[in-house]
Amino acid sequence: MFPLFIRMKGKKVVIAGGGQIAYRRLLPLLDEGACITVISPKAIDAIVHLAEQKRITWHARSIEPSDYADAFFIIAATNDPNVNEQIATYASPKQLVNVASNHLIGNVHVPAFFSRGKLQIAITTGGASPAFAKQIKKQLEQQFDESIAQHVEELYKQRKQRKEP
Repeated sequence: MFPLFIRMKGKKVVIAGGGQIAYRRLLPLLDEGACITVISPKAIDAIVHLAEQKRITWHARSIEPSDYADAFFIIAATNDPNVNEQIATYASPKQLVNVASNHLIGNVHVPAFFSRGKLQIAITTGGASPAFAKQIKKQLEQQFDESIAQHVEELYKQRKQRKEP
């Protein structure tokens, strides 16, 4: 595995599934400015609400390979592991694919993460125990409270000053 942070602004993201997992995965992508389409016959109220606000697009139907043919990032988060696997199979090797039901199938894992201003911390156990990753995340969130954001911002300003000619 190779850890990587990606700028998602304007990137096309297709999410198959309309439940809690899909919702949790879409929120940080939405915050980063990704263009999100959710495809699922049903969706939880929070997803429907985002669609009504025109913050995402939701198609109330089953997903087809043509739906994600040009997506930068695909999240397979349906409640059917066979559908999720099919999505990963039909995706191009040049696309990023996360399969929520089986971390071994896709080519991207979504870590537990949080931000404090410019500081971003991501934790993964490589699929061994997402619950343990969440536990570590909670501990680190307490250790690095909101006050760290100002400190990191000061470091950023100092770095910019040193780089100026």
